[in-house]
Amino acid sequence: MSVVGMTQSRRPIPPFPQIADVSGLAPPSAALNSQSLALGKLFPSLADPDATEGPFIVNTLSCKDSFAGYIRRGEPGNSVFLSHADARATIPWAPIFVRQNNLLQLPSSVTRQIDCSEVLVMNESSAHYPVFGNKARKYEFLLPNLKWSGAQRLGTMGAVSSNHALQFALANRVADLTGDGQPLNCALDLVLFEVPGAATDMARLAILRSLVQHIAIASNDVELVGEAGYEYAKHWLHPDTDSLVPPGGSNEVSVLGHMNAIAELAQLLDAAQAWKAPPDVIFVAMGSGSTVLGLLLGVHLMGWNTKVVGVADQDKSYLTRWLLNRQPSVPFVEGNVAQLARSTVEWLQKIRFPGISPDVLRVMQQETFVPDSTSWEPGYGLIEPADGERANELKEAGLTLDPVFTLKAWRSLLTMSQTGALKNKKVLFWNTYNSFDYMPPLQSSLG
Repeated sequence: MSVVGMTQSRRPIPPFPQIADVSGLAPPSAALNSQSLALGKLFPSLADPDATEGPFIVNTLSCKDSFAGYIRRGEPGNSVFLSHADARATIPWAPIFVRQNNLLQLPSSVTRQIDCSEVLVMNESSAHYPVFGNKARKYEFLLPNLKWSGAQRLGTMGAVSSNHALQFALANRVADLTGDGQPLNCALDLVLFEVPGAATDMARLAILRSLVQHIAIASNDVELVGEAGYEYAKHWLHPDTDSLVPPGGSNEVSVLGHMNAIAELAQLLDAAQAWKAPPDVIFVAMGSGSTVLGLLLGVHLMGWNTKVVGVADQDKSYLTRWLLNRQPSVPFVEGNVAQLARSTVEWLQKIRFPGISPDVLRVMQQETFVPDSTSWEPGYGLIEPADGERANELKEAGLTLDPVFTLKAWRSLLTMSQTGALKNKKVLFWNTYNSFDYMPPLQSSLG
Protein backbone atom coordinates (compact mmCIF):
# COMPACT_ATOMS: atom_id res chain seq x y z
CA MET A 1 0.00 0.00 0.00
CA SER A 2 2.75 2.43 0.89
CA VAL A 3 4.08 2.30 -2.65
CA VAL A 4 1.21 4.51 -3.81
CA GLY A 5 1.64 6.96 -0.96
CA MET A 6 -1.75 6.46 0.62
CA THR A 7 -3.15 7.12 4.02
CA GLN A 8 -6.15 4.99 4.84
CA SER A 9 -8.66 5.76 7.53
CA ARG A 10 -9.74 2.11 7.90
CA ARG A 11 -13.17 3.14 9.06
CA PRO A 12 -15.58 0.21 8.73
CA ILE A 13 -19.22 1.18 9.12
CA PRO A 14 -21.24 -1.43 11.00
CA PRO A 15 -24.30 -3.06 9.46
CA PHE A 16 -27.46 -0.99 9.32
CA PRO A 17 -31.09 -2.06 9.01
CA GLN A 18 -32.13 -2.62 5.42
CA ILE A 19 -34.75 -0.34 3.92
CA ALA A 20 -38.17 -1.97 3.92
CA ASP A 21 -38.89 -2.19 0.20
CA VAL A 22 -37.39 -0.79 -2.99
CA SER A 23 -39.34 -3.01 -5.39
CA GLY A 24 -41.50 -0.05 -6.42
CA LEU A 25 -38.47 1.40 -8.19
CA ALA A 26 -38.36 -1.48 -10.69
CA PRO A 27 -39.93 -1.17 -14.17
CA PRO A 28 -43.13 -3.12 -14.94
CA SER A 29 -42.40 -6.76 -15.73
CA ALA A 30 -44.58 -6.72 -18.85
CA ALA A 31 -42.51 -3.90 -20.35
CA LEU A 32 -39.30 -5.85 -19.80
CA ASN A 33 -40.63 -9.20 -21.00
CA SER A 34 -41.47 -7.72 -24.40
CA GLN A 35 -37.89 -6.64 -25.13
CA SER A 36 -35.38 -8.37 -27.36
CA LEU A 37 -31.65 -8.08 -27.90
CA ALA A 38 -30.80 -5.66 -30.71
CA LEU A 39 -27.56 -7.55 -31.43
CA GLY A 40 -29.71 -10.60 -32.11
CA LYS A 41 -31.35 -8.79 -35.03
CA LEU A 42 -27.95 -7.81 -36.41
CA PHE A 43 -26.58 -11.36 -35.98
CA PRO A 44 -29.52 -13.81 -35.72
CA SER A 45 -27.27 -16.68 -34.61
CA LEU A 46 -26.69 -14.90 -31.29
CA ALA A 47 -30.34 -15.44 -30.33
CA ASP A 48 -30.75 -18.84 -32.00
CA PRO A 49 -30.38 -21.77 -29.57
CA ASP A 50 -29.99 -24.16 -32.50
CA ALA A 51 -27.16 -22.31 -34.22
CA THR A 52 -23.76 -23.97 -34.15
CA GLU A 53 -21.36 -21.04 -34.60
CA GLY A 54 -20.52 -18.33 -32.10
CA PRO A 55 -22.07 -17.69 -28.69
CA PHE A 56 -25.72 -17.92 -27.70
CA ILE A 57 -27.06 -14.93 -25.74
CA VAL A 58 -30.06 -16.13 -23.77
CA ASN A 59 -32.76 -13.81 -22.40
CA THR A 60 -33.17 -15.12 -18.87
CA LEU A 61 -36.59 -13.45 -18.47
CA SER A 62 -38.09 -15.66 -21.16
CA CYS A 63 -35.96 -18.80 -20.80
CA LYS A 64 -37.29 -21.10 -18.10
CA ASP A 65 -34.71 -23.86 -18.61
CA SER A 66 -32.50 -24.56 -15.63
CA PHE A 67 -28.91 -23.38 -15.85
CA ALA A 68 -27.82 -25.50 -12.88
CA GLY A 69 -26.03 -28.08 -14.99
CA TYR A 70 -23.95 -25.62 -17.00
CA ILE A 71 -20.16 -25.58 -16.83
CA ARG A 72 -18.83 -22.12 -15.94
CA ARG A 73 -15.67 -20.85 -17.62
CA GLY A 74 -14.25 -17.66 -16.12
CA GLU A 75 -14.63 -15.61 -12.98
CA PRO A 76 -18.08 -14.92 -11.47
CA GLY A 77 -19.65 -12.04 -13.38
CA ASN A 78 -17.21 -12.45 -16.26
CA SER A 79 -17.96 -15.97 -17.48
CA VAL A 80 -19.40 -17.99 -20.29
CA PHE A 81 -21.45 -21.12 -19.64
CA LEU A 82 -21.38 -24.43 -21.48
CA SER A 83 -24.12 -27.07 -21.52
CA HIS A 84 -21.33 -29.62 -22.05
CA ALA A 85 -17.58 -29.46 -22.51
CA ASP A 86 -17.61 -28.96 -26.30
CA ALA A 87 -20.73 -26.76 -26.50
CA ARG A 88 -20.88 -23.19 -27.81
CA ALA A 89 -20.59 -20.46 -25.20
CA THR A 90 -23.83 -19.30 -23.59
CA ILE A 91 -24.05 -15.77 -22.19
CA PRO A 92 -27.03 -14.82 -19.98
CA TRP A 93 -28.72 -11.45 -20.54
CA ALA A 94 -31.70 -9.88 -18.79
CA PRO A 95 -33.31 -6.59 -19.88
CA ILE A 96 -33.59 -4.49 -16.70
CA PHE A 97 -34.65 -1.10 -18.07
CA VAL A 98 -37.37 -0.04 -20.46
CA ARG A 99 -36.14 1.01 -23.89
CA GLN A 100 -37.58 4.17 -25.30
CA ASN A 101 -36.87 6.62 -28.09
CA ASN A 102 -34.34 8.68 -26.20
CA LEU A 103 -32.88 10.56 -29.15
CA LEU A 104 -32.98 14.23 -28.22
CA GLN A 105 -32.87 17.18 -30.59
CA LEU A 106 -31.54 20.29 -28.92
CA PRO A 107 -32.98 23.75 -29.65
CA SER A 108 -31.22 26.10 -32.04
CA SER A 109 -30.16 28.29 -29.10
CA VAL A 110 -27.73 25.47 -28.25
CA THR A 111 -26.88 23.97 -31.64
CA ARG A 112 -26.00 27.26 -33.33
CA GLN A 113 -22.92 27.35 -31.09
CA ILE A 114 -21.67 24.13 -32.73
CA ASP A 115 -20.08 24.22 -36.17
CA CYS A 116 -21.35 20.93 -37.59
CA SER A 117 -24.00 19.80 -40.04
CA GLU A 118 -26.30 18.24 -37.42
CA VAL A 119 -26.19 17.24 -33.76
CA LEU A 120 -28.30 14.70 -31.86
CA VAL A 121 -28.16 13.44 -28.27
CA MET A 122 -28.51 9.83 -27.14
CA ASN A 123 -29.98 10.74 -23.77
CA GLU A 124 -29.59 7.76 -21.41
CA SER A 125 -31.51 9.42 -18.61
CA SER A 126 -34.84 8.68 -16.94
CA ALA A 127 -37.10 10.69 -14.67
CA HIS A 128 -38.88 7.49 -13.57
CA TYR A 129 -36.33 4.73 -12.96
CA PRO A 130 -33.13 4.89 -10.90
CA VAL A 131 -31.38 2.03 -12.73
CA PHE A 132 -31.36 3.10 -16.34
CA GLY A 133 -29.27 3.52 -19.44
CA ASN A 134 -25.50 3.57 -19.13
CA LYS A 135 -25.00 1.54 -15.93
CA ALA A 136 -28.05 -0.62 -16.55
CA ARG A 137 -26.65 -1.71 -19.92
CA LYS A 138 -23.62 -3.17 -18.13
CA TYR A 139 -25.73 -4.79 -15.40
CA GLU A 140 -27.97 -6.49 -17.97
CA PHE A 141 -25.02 -8.78 -18.66
CA LEU A 142 -23.19 -8.55 -15.32
CA LEU A 143 -26.07 -9.38 -12.93
CA PRO A 144 -27.40 -12.55 -14.65
CA ASN A 145 -23.80 -13.68 -15.06
CA LEU A 146 -23.33 -13.38 -11.31
CA LYS A 147 -26.60 -15.21 -10.70
CA TRP A 148 -25.66 -18.10 -12.98
CA SER A 149 -22.29 -18.17 -11.20
CA GLY A 150 -24.09 -18.77 -7.91
CA ALA A 151 -22.85 -15.59 -6.24
CA GLN A 152 -24.14 -15.10 -2.69
CA ARG A 153 -21.97 -12.27 -1.40
CA LEU A 154 -20.28 -9.53 -3.44
CA GLY A 155 -18.09 -6.51 -2.96
CA THR A 156 -17.51 -3.50 -5.14
CA MET A 157 -15.63 -0.23 -4.90
CA GLY A 158 -15.67 3.38 -6.04
CA ALA A 159 -15.81 6.95 -4.86
CA VAL A 160 -18.37 7.89 -2.21
CA SER A 161 -20.17 9.74 -5.00
CA SER A 162 -19.88 6.77 -7.38
CA ASN A 163 -22.85 6.28 -9.71
CA HIS A 164 -21.86 2.62 -9.92
CA ALA A 165 -21.95 2.08 -6.15
CA LEU A 166 -25.50 3.44 -5.85
CA GLN A 167 -26.97 1.97 -9.02
CA PHE A 168 -25.38 -1.44 -8.48
CA ALA A 169 -26.68 -1.55 -4.90
CA LEU A 170 -30.18 -0.78 -6.21
CA ALA A 171 -29.99 -3.11 -9.22
CA ASN A 172 -28.89 -5.92 -6.92
CA ARG A 173 -32.19 -5.56 -5.06
CA VAL A 174 -34.72 -4.64 -7.76
CA ALA A 175 -33.60 -5.99 -11.16
CA ASP A 176 -35.67 -9.07 -12.08
CA LEU A 177 -33.34 -11.67 -13.58
CA THR A 178 -35.75 -14.58 -14.06
CA GLY A 179 -39.12 -13.20 -15.16
CA ASP A 180 -40.50 -14.31 -11.79
CA GLY A 181 -39.48 -11.20 -9.87
CA GLN A 182 -36.19 -12.61 -8.57
CA PRO A 183 -33.34 -10.08 -8.36
CA LEU A 184 -29.79 -11.10 -7.55
CA ASN A 185 -30.23 -9.79 -3.99
CA CYS A 186 -26.71 -10.74 -2.89
CA ALA A 187 -25.19 -9.61 0.36
CA LEU A 188 -23.13 -6.61 -0.72
CA ASP A 189 -20.15 -4.82 0.81
CA LEU A 190 -18.86 -1.45 -0.44
CA VAL A 191 -15.38 0.02 -0.17
CA LEU A 192 -15.68 3.74 -0.88
CA PHE A 193 -12.90 6.23 -1.44
CA GLU A 194 -13.25 9.84 -0.37
CA VAL A 195 -12.60 12.37 -3.14
CA PRO A 196 -9.76 14.75 -2.16
CA GLY A 197 -10.99 18.32 -1.81
CA ALA A 198 -14.69 17.39 -2.02
CA ALA A 199 -17.13 17.18 0.88
CA THR A 200 -18.69 13.77 1.42
CA ASP A 201 -22.38 13.70 0.53
CA MET A 202 -23.78 12.42 3.81
CA ALA A 203 -27.33 12.00 2.48
CA ARG A 204 -26.05 9.77 -0.30
CA LEU A 205 -23.90 7.84 2.17
CA ALA A 206 -26.91 7.27 4.42
CA ILE A 207 -28.82 5.77 1.52
CA LEU A 208 -25.92 3.51 0.61
CA ARG A 209 -25.70 2.37 4.23
CA SER A 210 -29.33 1.31 4.03
CA LEU A 211 -28.84 -0.79 0.89
CA VAL A 212 -25.79 -2.90 1.73
CA GLN A 213 -24.39 -5.03 4.52
CA HIS A 214 -21.13 -3.17 5.21
CA ILE A 215 -19.30 -0.04 4.07
CA ALA A 216 -15.65 0.84 4.61
CA ILE A 217 -14.37 4.35 3.88
CA ALA A 218 -10.83 4.94 2.58
CA SER A 219 -9.28 8.36 3.04
CA ASN A 220 -7.86 8.64 -0.46
CA ASP A 221 -5.49 11.56 0.09
CA VAL A 222 -3.37 10.89 -2.98
CA GLU A 223 -4.31 7.89 -5.13
CA LEU A 224 -5.48 4.36 -4.46
CA VAL A 225 -5.93 2.50 -7.71
CA GLY A 226 -5.10 -0.69 -9.53
CA GLU A 227 -3.85 -3.64 -7.53
CA ALA A 228 -3.39 -1.48 -4.43
CA GLY A 229 -7.05 -0.50 -4.56
CA TYR A 230 -8.13 -4.10 -5.01
CA GLU A 231 -5.95 -5.28 -2.17
CA TYR A 232 -7.30 -2.58 0.13
CA ALA A 233 -10.87 -3.47 -0.83
CA LYS A 234 -10.27 -7.16 -0.21
CA HIS A 235 -9.09 -6.33 3.31
CA TRP A 236 -12.61 -5.17 4.18
CA LEU A 237 -14.61 -7.82 2.38
CA HIS A 238 -16.39 -10.64 4.17
CA PRO A 239 -14.48 -13.97 4.08
CA ASP A 240 -17.37 -15.54 2.15
CA THR A 241 -17.26 -12.96 -0.66
CA ASP A 242 -17.63 -14.64 -4.06
CA SER A 243 -16.31 -11.80 -6.20
CA LEU A 244 -15.15 -8.21 -6.21
CA VAL A 245 -17.13 -6.44 -8.94
CA PRO A 246 -14.73 -4.07 -10.76
CA PRO A 247 -15.09 -0.28 -10.48
CA GLY A 248 -17.80 1.02 -12.77
CA GLY A 249 -18.96 -2.55 -13.41
CA SER A 250 -16.54 -2.71 -16.35
CA ASN A 251 -15.25 -6.08 -17.55
CA GLU A 252 -15.22 -8.07 -20.79
CA VAL A 253 -18.80 -9.29 -20.40
CA SER A 254 -20.25 -5.87 -19.58
CA VAL A 255 -18.71 -4.40 -22.76
CA LEU A 256 -21.50 -6.25 -24.59
CA GLY A 257 -23.96 -3.74 -23.12
CA HIS A 258 -22.80 -0.89 -25.32
CA MET A 259 -22.13 -3.07 -28.33
CA ASN A 260 -25.86 -3.76 -28.04
CA ALA A 261 -26.49 -0.02 -27.53
CA ILE A 262 -25.05 0.78 -30.96
CA ALA A 263 -27.34 -1.81 -32.53
CA GLU A 264 -30.25 -0.11 -30.73
CA LEU A 265 -29.06 3.29 -31.95
CA ALA A 266 -29.15 2.06 -35.54
CA GLN A 267 -32.77 0.97 -35.05
CA LEU A 268 -33.69 4.33 -33.48
CA LEU A 269 -32.11 6.30 -36.32
CA ASP A 270 -33.97 4.19 -38.87
CA ALA A 271 -37.30 4.53 -37.07
CA ALA A 272 -36.95 8.27 -36.56
CA GLN A 273 -35.62 8.78 -40.10
CA ALA A 274 -33.36 11.32 -38.47
CA TRP A 275 -30.23 10.66 -40.53
CA LYS A 276 -29.78 8.78 -43.78
CA ALA A 277 -26.26 7.84 -42.73
CA PRO A 278 -24.68 6.96 -39.37
CA PRO A 279 -23.02 9.63 -37.22
CA ASP A 280 -19.57 10.82 -38.24
CA VAL A 281 -18.50 11.45 -34.64
CA ILE A 282 -19.75 10.22 -31.25
CA PHE A 283 -18.73 12.04 -28.04
CA VAL A 284 -18.91 10.04 -24.80
CA ALA A 285 -17.50 10.34 -21.28
CA MET A 286 -14.77 7.83 -20.47
CA GLY A 287 -14.18 6.40 -17.00
CA SER A 288 -13.78 2.70 -16.23
CA GLY A 289 -13.80 1.92 -19.95
CA SER A 290 -16.53 -0.52 -20.96
CA THR A 291 -18.92 2.14 -22.29
CA VAL A 292 -16.52 3.73 -24.76
CA LEU A 293 -15.09 0.32 -25.72
CA GLY A 294 -18.57 -1.09 -26.29
CA LEU A 295 -19.41 1.84 -28.57
CA LEU A 296 -16.16 1.34 -30.50
CA LEU A 297 -16.83 -2.37 -30.98
CA GLY A 298 -20.47 -1.68 -31.85
CA VAL A 299 -19.42 0.79 -34.55
CA HIS A 300 -17.05 -1.90 -35.84
CA LEU A 301 -19.86 -4.49 -35.98
CA MET A 302 -22.12 -2.07 -37.86
CA GLY A 303 -19.39 -1.29 -40.40
CA TRP A 304 -19.75 2.44 -39.73
CA ASN A 305 -17.00 4.91 -40.52
CA THR A 306 -17.64 6.67 -37.20
CA LYS A 307 -15.04 8.11 -34.85
CA VAL A 308 -15.65 7.81 -31.11
CA VAL A 309 -14.24 10.60 -28.97
CA GLY A 310 -13.76 9.27 -25.45
CA VAL A 311 -13.37 12.07 -22.91
CA ALA A 312 -11.45 11.07 -19.78
CA ASP A 313 -12.83 11.91 -16.35
CA GLN A 314 -9.37 12.26 -14.76
CA ASP A 315 -5.68 11.54 -15.05
CA LYS A 316 -3.20 10.10 -12.57
CA SER A 317 0.48 10.36 -11.81
CA TYR A 318 3.31 8.78 -13.78
CA LEU A 319 3.79 6.23 -10.99
CA THR A 320 0.12 5.26 -10.91
CA ARG A 321 0.03 4.88 -14.69
CA TRP A 322 2.93 2.45 -14.43
CA LEU A 323 1.39 0.53 -11.52
CA LEU A 324 -1.96 0.17 -13.25
CA ASN A 325 -1.21 -0.41 -16.93
CA ARG A 326 2.60 -0.55 -17.25
CA GLN A 327 2.38 2.34 -19.72
CA PRO A 328 3.44 5.43 -17.77
CA SER A 329 3.49 7.64 -20.88
CA VAL A 330 -0.18 6.87 -21.62
CA PRO A 331 -2.83 8.92 -19.79
CA PHE A 332 -4.50 6.98 -17.00
CA VAL A 333 -7.97 6.44 -18.47
CA GLU A 334 -6.61 5.72 -21.95
CA GLY A 335 -4.45 3.03 -20.37
CA ASN A 336 -7.52 1.50 -18.74
CA VAL A 337 -9.35 1.38 -22.06
CA ALA A 338 -6.33 -0.05 -23.89
CA GLN A 339 -6.00 -2.85 -21.34
CA LEU A 340 -9.70 -3.68 -21.45
CA ALA A 341 -9.69 -3.53 -25.26
CA ARG A 342 -6.96 -6.14 -25.53
CA SER A 343 -8.56 -8.58 -23.12
CA THR A 344 -12.07 -8.05 -24.54
CA VAL A 345 -11.05 -8.59 -28.16
CA GLU A 346 -9.17 -11.74 -27.15
CA TRP A 347 -12.28 -12.97 -25.30
CA LEU A 348 -14.64 -12.16 -28.20
CA GLN A 349 -12.41 -13.96 -30.65
CA LYS A 350 -12.11 -16.96 -28.35
CA ILE A 351 -15.90 -17.37 -28.16
CA ARG A 352 -16.15 -16.71 -31.94
CA PHE A 353 -18.35 -13.63 -31.64
CA PRO A 354 -19.60 -12.72 -35.14
CA GLY A 355 -18.37 -9.62 -36.94
CA ILE A 356 -15.09 -9.24 -35.03
CA SER A 357 -12.37 -8.86 -37.66
CA PRO A 358 -8.79 -10.01 -36.98
CA ASP A 359 -7.52 -6.41 -37.17
CA VAL A 360 -10.15 -4.84 -34.91
CA LEU A 361 -7.60 -3.65 -32.34
CA ARG A 362 -5.57 -1.84 -34.99
CA VAL A 363 -8.70 -0.29 -36.50
CA MET A 364 -9.86 1.01 -33.13
CA GLN A 365 -6.46 2.32 -32.11
CA GLN A 366 -5.54 3.97 -35.39
CA GLU A 367 -8.82 4.85 -37.07
CA THR A 368 -11.88 5.09 -34.83
CA PHE A 369 -10.80 5.87 -31.24
CA VAL A 370 -10.07 9.55 -30.49
CA PRO A 371 -9.11 9.88 -26.80
CA ASP A 372 -9.37 13.28 -25.12
CA SER A 373 -7.36 13.27 -21.91
CA THR A 374 -7.24 17.02 -21.34
CA SER A 375 -10.88 18.17 -21.05
CA TRP A 376 -11.18 16.68 -17.52
CA GLU A 377 -9.16 19.60 -16.14
CA PRO A 378 -9.19 21.56 -13.80
CA GLY A 379 -9.81 18.40 -11.76
CA TYR A 380 -11.94 15.34 -11.11
CA GLY A 381 -15.49 16.62 -10.61
CA LEU A 382 -14.35 20.27 -10.69
CA ILE A 383 -15.71 22.75 -13.21
CA GLU A 384 -15.00 26.30 -14.30
CA PRO A 385 -17.66 29.07 -14.21
CA ALA A 386 -18.23 28.76 -17.97
CA ASP A 387 -19.02 25.06 -17.55
CA GLY A 388 -21.64 25.88 -14.94
CA GLU A 389 -23.29 28.36 -17.27
CA ARG A 390 -23.35 25.79 -20.06
CA ALA A 391 -24.86 23.20 -17.72
CA ASN A 392 -27.71 25.56 -16.81
CA GLU A 393 -28.37 26.39 -20.45
CA LEU A 394 -28.42 22.70 -21.41
CA LYS A 395 -30.70 21.80 -18.51
CA GLU A 396 -33.24 24.36 -19.74
CA ALA A 397 -33.00 22.67 -23.15
CA GLY A 398 -33.81 19.27 -21.61
CA LEU A 399 -30.29 17.86 -21.22
CA THR A 400 -28.94 17.42 -17.68
CA LEU A 401 -25.19 16.80 -17.38
CA ASP A 402 -22.95 16.08 -14.39
CA PRO A 403 -19.62 17.75 -13.51
CA VAL A 404 -17.58 14.54 -13.22
CA PHE A 405 -18.19 13.01 -16.65
CA THR A 406 -20.67 14.37 -19.16
CA LEU A 407 -20.12 18.11 -18.77
CA LYS A 408 -16.44 17.56 -19.60
CA ALA A 409 -17.48 15.57 -22.69
CA TRP A 410 -19.68 18.47 -23.78
CA ARG A 411 -16.73 20.82 -23.35
CA SER A 412 -14.70 18.54 -25.61
CA LEU A 413 -17.41 18.73 -28.27
CA LEU A 414 -17.39 22.54 -28.15
CA THR A 415 -13.60 22.70 -28.25
CA MET A 416 -13.40 20.47 -31.31
CA SER A 417 -16.14 22.51 -32.94
CA GLN A 418 -14.16 25.72 -32.40
CA THR A 419 -11.17 24.20 -34.21
CA GLY A 420 -13.32 23.34 -37.23
CA ALA A 421 -12.89 19.58 -36.71
CA LEU A 422 -16.67 18.99 -36.79
CA LYS A 423 -17.52 21.09 -39.82
CA ASN A 424 -20.09 19.39 -42.08
CA LYS A 425 -20.19 16.35 -39.78
CA LYS A 426 -23.12 14.60 -38.12
CA VAL A 427 -22.39 14.63 -34.38
CA LEU A 428 -23.94 12.41 -31.72
CA PHE A 429 -23.48 13.26 -28.04
CA TRP A 430 -23.93 10.20 -25.82
CA ASN A 431 -25.22 11.33 -22.43
CA THR A 432 -24.32 8.67 -19.85
CA TYR A 433 -25.69 10.60 -16.86
CA ASN A 434 -28.98 9.38 -15.40
CA SER A 435 -30.51 12.47 -13.80
CA PHE A 436 -33.11 10.54 -11.79
CA ASP A 437 -33.60 12.25 -8.41
CA TYR A 438 -32.69 9.38 -6.08
CA MET A 439 -33.07 11.17 -2.78
CA PRO A 440 -36.85 11.66 -2.30
CA PRO A 441 -37.98 8.04 -2.90
CA LEU A 442 -35.03 6.49 -1.08
CA GLN A 443 -35.11 8.88 1.86
CA SER A 444 -38.84 8.29 2.27
CA SER A 445 -38.10 4.55 2.42
CA LEU A 446 -35.77 5.22 5.34
CA GLY A 447 -38.60 6.77 7.29
